[in-house]
Parts: sequence; structure tokens; C-alpha cells
Amino acid sequence: MIEQEALSQRIYQLCCRIREQRPLVHVVTNFVVMNQTANALLAMGAAPTMSWAKEDAAYMSKISDALCINIGTPVCDRIEVMKNLMLFAQETGKPVVLDPVGSGAGDYRTGIARQLFSLAPDKIIRGNASEVCSLVDENRTTRGVDNGVSLEDAKQILLGHGRTNEQTEGGPGDAEPGDAEPGFASILQFASSLIVSGQKDMIMAPEKVLTLANGSPLMGHVTGTGCILSAVTAAFYAVSDNGFEACVAAASVVGIAGELAAQKASGPGTFMAHFLDYLYALDQKMISNELKVASQVPETI
Repeated sequence: MIEQEALSQRIYQLCCRIREQRPLVHVVTNFVVMNQTANALLAMGAAPTMSWAKEDAAYMSKISDALCINIGTPVCDRIEVMKNLMLFAQETGKPVVLDPVGSGAGDYRTGIARQLFSLAPDKIIRGNASEVCSLVDENRTTRGVDNGVSLEDAKQILLGHGRTNEQTEGGPGDAEPGDAEPGFASILQFASSLIVSGQKDMIMAPEKVLTLANGSPLMGHVTGTGCILSAVTAAFYAVSDNGFEACVAAASVVGIAGELAAQKASGPGTFMAHFLDYLYALDQKMISNELKVASQVPETI
């Protein structure tokens, strides 16, 4: 089990690494959140680039330190760039975060999410429970970005190869990273770790599950907090020793900043300004005082 003070110290160490190393995070995200996402990365101390032109994809892949792919506005030419960037990252071992926004909401969007899901097997996946479960459960549908799956059901689906109470015919060995249709294969064959975000955030990696309880309901009343979490996760992945600790650090920092911002905000309009301020100002004392670990079963971070 992780001692909470040691965990807080490690999270702050990674925050300091971001500020010192200033990783360049290449973010291909939806049009709705580009400005908020770039500002959040800048507040953390990272350097964002938001380019999605196919003509400079190879160059941006070469110079960036991490890649965040968000499928929120799945225009055809953007999807092709996303695939190419993930393939470039796969070849070079670059850290990748995939945000399957709205996966499960129709065949088109879900098909795109599953194609990208099959690439870059060391990536991190960040989404709400419905979105993430739709990647491995062919019967899972969603209504846009709404979440209709509890964390406990999500854990059974994701670690039970796409089923909650049924025995599957195949197992994890029946699918290989790179397959376009992973079906019911264990999601952790296609990712180093994942964040299932919501009122509580569940971080999963092989033999490790940790749940955090930071955040505020006000975060659901502005657009982009989940997308920001994905981009911030990519920044932490660029400076971390492994995907699991990057996920824990990102979910902790975003949740704490959101919780503190909500205490000062008078509503959604002022929340985002305070949120960015706290991402900028977070120090070890804030993290130690505010971190809420709800449950954990990992051995190390």
C-alpha cells in the first residue's frame, strides 16, 4: 500500500519536473476546448502545441515529448492525422494519451475510437466509465459524453474482458495490439494504464487499482475539464517513470485544483479562472493537505 504522505511528495516531485523540464505536449483535441487545454498546460509549466496539419505531423511528432489524442470532433482529415501521429509515437516509444470522447455514441465515433485504441500499446487511456468501457464492450452505448456506468461495474467490465457477469469465449490472448477490432480483450493489453474519471477517479494498471476522491461537481458545469485532465496526463507521462504514476499525479492535481477552485468560485464563469490559478500555484503543502485517496490495492508507484 502507498503511504499517503509519500504519495503526495511523489506527485509534487513530478509537478516540479514538469516546471523544470517544460515538456512539449502535442495535443490534437476538439475545437471546443483548445484554448482551455493550452492554458492549463501552460499553468502547469508544460509547453503545448495544438497543430493537426498533416503536413507537419512528422516534424511535430519528432520534436514533442508527449502526444495527447482527443477524438471529440472527429472530422475525417483530423482522424487520419491522429492515426499517423499515434503510429509515429508507437515507432519511437513516445508517451501517448488517448481520450476516446463520446465513444459508444454511434458506430462512426465508436469505430474511430476502437481503431485508435488498437495503436500505441503503451498509451494511457483517459475517459469516463461509459467511454472507456465501450472500447471493449461491443454492446455498450452512450449518449454523447454522458456516463451511465458505475466505477464498480466499470472495473468488472474492463478487467473481465468486456463482460460483467458472463463468461467470455475468448481471453486476453485472443487479441493482439494492432488489431482493429479488439472486441472483449482485456483493456490493459492495449494500454499501460488508464484513468476512469468521474465523481471519483479510478486509476488502473496491471495488478494496481487506486481511487481518488478529489474534485467538485462544479467541474461538470464547464466544458473541458476531462479534456484538460487528458492533456495534463500527457505532460506527466513525459516526465514519469511509468504510466500508472503519471495517471495518479494528473488525476490528483486536476482534482485538487478543481476542488480548491470551487471553494472560491461563485459559479461556472469564475471557476475556470480559479482552476487555472490553482494549477499554477499548487505546492507540496496543498497536495498533502487536500489529497483524498479513497481506496488502493497497488504495491508501488
